[in-house]
Amino acid sequence: MPFGEHLEELRGRFLIVFFSIILFSAASFYFMDGILWLLKRPAQGLITTFAVFSPTAAVLSFIKIAFSCGVSLSIPIFLYELWLFVIPAIEDRTARKGALFIFAGSFLFMVGALFSYFFLLPASLEFLLSVGKGELQFIISLDSYVSFVLLLMLGGGVVFEMPVLVFLLARFGILTARKMVEGWRIAAVLILIGAAFLTPTPDVVNMILMSVPMFGLYVVSIAVAGFAQRRKKNSK
Repeated sequence: MPFGEHLEELRGRFLIVFFSIILFSAASFYFMDGILWLLKRPAQGLITTFAVFSPTAAVLSFIKIAFSCGVSLSIPIFLYELWLFVIPAIEDRTARKGALFIFAGSFLFMVGALFSYFFLLPASLEFLLSVGKGELQFIISLDSYVSFVLLLMLGGGVVFEMPVLVFLLARFGILTARKMVEGWRIAAVLILIGAAFLTPTPDVVNMILMSVPMFGLYVVSIAVAGFAQRRKKNSK
């Protein structure tokens, strides 16, 4: 297929994902009360009331929440369109492999988001709100809290997609299990940097909470790369 046709196909698939995000975002407004309650739940006992500093602040925060929900709910559609785009370059084109790819990617994203919600968020909030306790009065705006929660949850979801990305790179011959084993030292440094960037607190505990599953995902990704290489070799 000529390069121009590739771009046209990519544009069409991008529009499908874009409109799915818009649709899911609009639908999320209907359940905004329940979604907001879930987002506030990790702060129970730590924050009683959120401040709003302008007439439009609450609406803008709701839009941010709805858009994030739209992106999260569109992950299966994004993975489906991605699979259809790359499948011509992959020898194994069975529908079963595509379904497994979509399920694995969606499942890992959900696990990453839930990990951040149940483990990283409570630990981060407890640490951050304990700094200067008794000397400072925290006035937390709704927008800042929502941004904090969504960043951790979406970041956790993206990080847990590592095995899916490695699978694609291995199938295209860009990455191999051997390269990943040999480059474990570089990977360890990058994982620690990534964990420090994703965790908004400077304490070691939260950094370890994020880095340990990332190390585990790296080990799993090595196995995934080896599996993808074997499948590629057997399909020739």
